[in-house]
Amino acid sequence: MKNRPAELIAKFVDEKLRAGNKGTSEEELEGTLDKVLVLFRYIQGKDVFEAFYKKDLAKRLLLSKSASIDAEKSMITKLKTECGSQFTNKLEGMFKDIELSKEINESFKQSSQARTKLPSGIEMSVHVLTTGYWPTYPPMDVRLPHELNVYQDIFKEFYLSKHSGRRLMWQNSLGHCVLKADFPKGKKELAVSLFQTVVLMLFNDAQNLCFQDIKESTGIEDKELRRTLQSLACGKVRVLQKIPKGKDVDDDDSFVFNDQFTAPLYRIKVNAIQMKETVEENTSTTERVFQDRQYQVDAAIVRIMKTRKVLSHTLLITELFQQLKFPIKPGDLKKRIESLIDREYLERDKNNPQIYNYLA
Repeated sequence: MKNRPAELIAKFVDEKLRAGNKGTSEEELEGTLDKVLVLFRYIQGKDVFEAFYKKDLAKRLLLSKSASIDAEKSMITKLKTECGSQFTNKLEGMFKDIELSKEINESFKQSSQARTKLPSGIEMSVHVLTTGYWPTYPPMDVRLPHELNVYQDIFKEFYLSKHSGRRLMWQNSLGHCVLKADFPKGKKELAVSLFQTVVLMLFNDAQNLCFQDIKESTGIEDKELRRTLQSLACGKVRVLQKIPKGKDVDDDDSFVFNDQFTAPLYRIKVNAIQMKETVEENTSTTERVFQDRQYQVDAAIVRIMKTRKVLSHTLLITELFQQLKFPIKPGDLKKRIESLIDREYLERDKNNPQIYNYLA
């Protein structure tokens, strides 16, 4: 529970910096961020705040959901003043990647690869992200439609010709598209996730598809596919119809193109699903923080012991409490010390088990 306030403050900031805050002026937003910073000073576990803040910032930047880039940068400046540049250098790196990606896309459009090989009727822009700056995303497989595969391959060829030795990994869960859709009652544009796109494009060649067919054709992981189909057939915007009706997607359900679909707006957002935090996402963010803390504790123990060479258990624990910037129980520190003894970084003194010796 100690970490909950840090998580909630990060989520509150996300809510305020996300597009769609109608009626909030820049001044009011600045005032709110200043108040948040006062609270931030009192929370323990600032690393938890940073992990959730980074995860939400990534989504705001990559899905174009940020209310104001100036406000985003202002918040990072405030955090930098408060915690130093080490706290914010990854967040700043994320902004650099976004700026660089604009330049990469421009030069790609001018390139001979783009001019001669690209399929017509599709526009695509790519964010090239530096692994160390961004949250880690579990790789998610998907069988892309042929046109998108071709586009990816041509971009990859262009990018690697400029930056040899680099490796490109496509993060399918973060892709988003605008699809042109011809409904009997009028044309629409659908703002959808890449997974939603892959599912919807199957209905270009079929009127009715069962869950298992969709699963085999798309290669999307089971749980993610159920979420995707739910968002297309059971939410506010029902581009597909599910048979039988119901809120959950079952193995023997089938889906049809909704030819009765109407909506007052020409462009309709269906990809709110991408901004929602899943339980798995929340858990993995928290787990990553604890993993990082273990590394920090191990590094601090080795650093202290390397300097002191010999130290009693009590003094080592006292020094660790002074050096570590997050709350931790003495029992957890003891486990890390035991782990380092097992890995032969230190040993217990032969005459006094309460004393540790550093092993070079």
